[in-house]
Amino acid sequence: MDIQFHPVQKINPNIRPRPRGLRALFKHESFRRFSQIIFAAFILVVTIQHGLVTENNASAIASPEAYCPFGGLETLYKYLTGGSTFVAHTHLSNLVLLAAVLVTAFLFRSAFCGWVCPLGFIQDLVAKLSAFLQKRFPKLRYGMRSLKKRAAPLAFLDHYLRFLKYGLLIWAVAGAAAYGVMVFRDYDPWSALINIAEFSFTPGLAVLIVLLIASIFIERPWCRYACPLGAASALFGKFSPIYLKREAEACKDCKVCTKACPMGLPVHSAVKIKSADCIGCLDCVGACPREGALEVKLGI
Repeated sequence: MDIQFHPVQKINPNIRPRPRGLRALFKHESFRRFSQIIFAAFILVVTIQHGLVTENNASAIASPEAYCPFGGLETLYKYLTGGSTFVAHTHLSNLVLLAAVLVTAFLFRSAFCGWVCPLGFIQDLVAKLSAFLQKRFPKLRYGMRSLKKRAAPLAFLDHYLRFLKYGLLIWAVAGAAAYGVMVFRDYDPWSALINIAEFSFTPGLAVLIVLLIASIFIERPWCRYACPLGAASALFGKFSPIYLKREAEACKDCKVCTKACPMGLPVHSAVKIKSADCIGCLDCVGACPREGALEVKLGI
């Protein structure tokens, strides 16, 4: 009887083992989703409560707009120059939340966008649904690939469109300071979402519908191109001592990290990921299969 000996395959020690069982629940992604769900549920409850109250006791329930940090930016000028008065639809809570978001951005970059923002969470859900449907239905997957291939020549626009949110930030803040009203509110998809029970068609509702459709094809289109709060957070985040570093020796250029990035950043080719568009979600770190290839660093 012939006995054949097969060489034992050595396990590459640089390959990170995939967590299984209960360990799989203790990944950063699980904590991030839990955080997003908690804040989204809170806003949902406040929105429902505010919509159910009668006109006689409407003041008993805070408007969900009172929990929007961007309202703090829009009312900041009037608050400082008008004797502690506020732009309509804003409150002191908006200023407090704005301070919290900017401090968070300074310490952890735009982590508010990646871990808290309910509108970002909704875009994530649409993207996950799109990925699930493409995996389930091959024709849809092939159609999406064909569409992306045809749209490839327009990829250069991505770089320039990312500056749009800074223009919207200037317009929204300067407009509120000049006219004393929230000029951005009618076009804000978040405002349209929390007031959707009013059943009124506004430009903001049209923007909301467009961004939800766009989220099927592009992850987080609002965050990438149009969110003025994300722009403000990004500006403060540039001074954050926290950043991601890619170790070239451990990295094998598999591009898994880049594919996992919801903001479409070229993580696999960067040395230090300090982009203003980074939302601190750490999806690239979680997706990286190689030990030590991507690490969170602290330093000036």
